[in-house]
Amino acid sequence: MSDLRMQTCAFLIPTLLLAGLGGCADVGEAATGGRGAAEDETALLGSNCAPGADAAGQPANAAASSVMVHLVPRAGVSGQQRVNFAVPLPRGMLTSIANVRVRRGGADVAAGRRALAMYPGGSIRSVQIQFDIQISGPVDVEVRIGEAAVAGSVPLVPVANTLVSSGGAQIPRVWASLPAQWLSASGVFGPQVTEASVAGTPLAAWSDLCDYGAYDNDAFLGEMGDGAVWLYDRGTVMYRGYARGGAGDPLYTAYRETSIYRSGITGSGSSTDIGVPGKAGDLKYFYVQNMALHYLLSGDDRFRESAEQIAGKVGDLWDPWYINDGHHWTERNAGFMLLAYVWAAIVSDNRAAEFAALADDTVDAVLDRQAENPPGGGYSNQNARCFSHSADAHGEDYGYWGCSPWMSAILADGLDAYASERSGARQTAARQSIVKLGRIIAAQGRDGEGRPYYWMGVGNNNDEVDDYEEHWSEAAYVVAMAWYHGGKKEPSLKQAADQLVVGFRDRGEAPHLRSFNWQCRSAVATPFYLK
Repeated sequence: MSDLRMQTCAFLIPTLLLAGLGGCADVGEAATGGRGAAEDETALLGSNCAPGADAAGQPANAAASSVMVHLVPRAGVSGQQRVNFAVPLPRGMLTSIANVRVRRGGADVAAGRRALAMYPGGSIRSVQIQFDIQISGPVDVEVRIGEAAVAGSVPLVPVANTLVSSGGAQIPRVWASLPAQWLSASGVFGPQVTEASVAGTPLAAWSDLCDYGAYDNDAFLGEMGDGAVWLYDRGTVMYRGYARGGAGDPLYTAYRETSIYRSGITGSGSSTDIGVPGKAGDLKYFYVQNMALHYLLSGDDRFRESAEQIAGKVGDLWDPWYINDGHHWTERNAGFMLLAYVWAAIVSDNRAAEFAALADDTVDAVLDRQAENPPGGGYSNQNARCFSHSADAHGEDYGYWGCSPWMSAILADGLDAYASERSGARQTAARQSIVKLGRIIAAQGRDGEGRPYYWMGVGNNNDEVDDYEEHWSEAAYVVAMAWYHGGKKEPSLKQAADQLVVGFRDRGEAPHLRSFNWQCRSAVATPFYLK
């Protein structure tokens, strides 16, 4: 199934001339045969080529801001259908939903449109699109951004009206997928490049290890009774995989599992809880980014509201300010808290200011932790710093102060997302925090073989060697970000990042579902910073 991820054709997007990934295979109607319906859908979703596209995936007379959206009806679905999807957009591309044109086979289609969220500065982050179509098999429609609609409009219906229940989730009657080049360049999934653009280089390591087919929804359903396999926000893992590969495996899994995650949310306000087995009240399982991304790709308001609900709860679960050594404090908790506030603010329709203020407070807390020297006066370098804290606060019995290089990747992810939504001093401070973090990991966070420590001592000569090969990617990600946000001016950071990437390529492992989740969630952005 992993081959499906490479069956994506090339498209033009504004300011980018994108290289083709090879010719289009013929796409017929949905087959059933000996495979399940879910597998048939992902197989068809795995190609963004359809009848009417040329060998490079380009429709005739495609505009520079044109994207082809590949539609695949579920097995047994045909006839007149309401199609619903959303197109994520780069910052600054679109300011008016009137300038979104939908075409099928050279003819304009009447469509409803809605802006789902806005970037700072006022451009549209994603546009929801609905229209009615006669469909009996896979087909492409063209969406032109920046051209006035000429075929009129249709009233939008609730997204739920376009879905069907399946295996504990609600999924589309008609699937819609976009090419990886468009998805990655949109920036909506965070900084990303396509898998194809780094093929044949060491940066392809994530394409090899992040096997979305092997760890797909079927694999998850077989283990979902164990709360551990839910960790690290699988919805975001899979949506980012979709953005990098543009194929059906991760899209299908992301949609289903984010729906399953949301369906387990209960209560309201301070009584809000989640359905992850045995993890009620555990902050590191309270996710917002998965539901925010789902909303930005579907326009389903229920996921926006649930994102706000979860973000409103996380402050009841944990305090980001370091109180004392007995207060549980980890970079992972800080990262997921910050990500919850940032992404809730991005999609919120009425609480954005509230969540932005909470994000500011969380960043203030983690920057305070980074600036404070460990006790004993053993470390005072202000230019290379992690978020040092006692091992007791981390829930470990090492008996000395330090930090977790691999958990720091979650917090660095949150700081990077926060900086992209801010300007001025706050943006600068967040990015400089990442630079300082990358410097200390590059200089002090690796053993004699170059492998990142599991726990790195700060202000002492102690470290905990990692017994496994499952944390190369997170350190590579943080050091690569430090190189990038430092203006690409520190050769030592680039050298360390490259070494960690090669170590990940040659030695990295993802032997179980949880390991796949943590290695393929944040660190898949590494190629963006080094490419």
